Amino acid sequence: MCKITFAQDTSTVIYQQYLKDKARFEHFEKEHRGYVEGANHRLAFLHWGNPEDKVFIWLPGSLLSAYDFEPFAESLVSMGYYVLSVDHYGHGLTEIPARDLDFYDFADDLSMLLKKLSIEKVVVGGFSRGGYLATAFYERYPDKVDGLILEEGGSVAFKSLFEEMDREYLDEFLQNVEPPHEIKEYLFEQYASEFEAYKNIYEINGGGGNSQSFGFFKKTGDRWVIYYGLNEYMNMEDSVHYAQVLNYPETVSRYASSMMRIEPLKAYKNLKVPMLIIDATKEPDAFDSKWGNEKLKQMHPNLIDHQEFDCDNHNIHYGCPERFLESVKEFLGKLE
Repeated sequence: MCKITFAQDTSTVIYQQYLKDKARFEHFEKEHRGYVEGANHRLAFLHWGNPEDKVFIWLPGSLLSAYDFEPFAESLVSMGYYVLSVDHYGHGLTEIPARDLDFYDFADDLSMLLKKLSIEKVVVGGFSRGGYLATAFYERYPDKVDGLILEEGGSVAFKSLFEEMDREYLDEFLQNVEPPHEIKEYLFEQYASEFEAYKNIYEINGGGGNSQSFGFFKKTGDRWVIYYGLNEYMNMEDSVHYAQVLNYPETVSRYASSMMRIEPLKAYKNLKVPMLIIDATKEPDAFDSKWGNEKLKQMHPNLIDHQEFDCDNHNIHYGCPERFLESVKEFLGKLE
């Protein structure tokens, strides 16, 4: 379905804001955007700082883009880090792969990115789905990792998070998987122009401009898309498909089942580098991972720092960005 909601009026306030935000976006992109052909797929990423410095890589969560780490990047640059934030499959400006690639394929792509940038070692951080991608990368390439930061993902087996939920909360969670109709209409359709996509994001933001919105817009054929096809790609478009991933991962794609196949206790059995686990605990806690995090910490008490934050029930770097940044900087400082 192609979403066409209005005639393009170049005299409107929204269109003028679109032009301003587009110009701001393009200026930023010229300085910070990079692309690389990975081992399996082309990746888009943002970068800040001096490539000769130590390297920190951030892997955003579901439905986020590389701009997710923009508020924190310069602070890490001031510490002497070259910072990269990577759009993983189907997110930001990285296209959905034509082939069924999984998290380990992404790890191979990330390794190729490092090779082409002449980077030997990195500190890898990730939020939610990005945390599981970080774990897959460590499992595949442990010798390329100097440290790990896992925010609400990658430290506990995904299925176990749902086993901790009581039946009522699990049912409520699954019922809320499918986004409201108006959100689906704005984000998961196709548009005849980039401006139409921008206008709908503008309305979701309450009438405010945002140049970073362009970091989600991709042209497919003669249409523009934001998240079109992404929920289906993750097999998480509704409660039935989400439950299929949880209970019958062998029946879904390799990519969708990756969340179930990552086993942190196995991946980190022989952990050799420091790890910071950032755990959201605000009630109602979206994913109660405390027990699993403590179990992992007990395996490597001298390497793992498990910190709990009650400012949010999942996205800590959004709920309390100052505390998040302070924790990250403290961890990185200890690596020196």
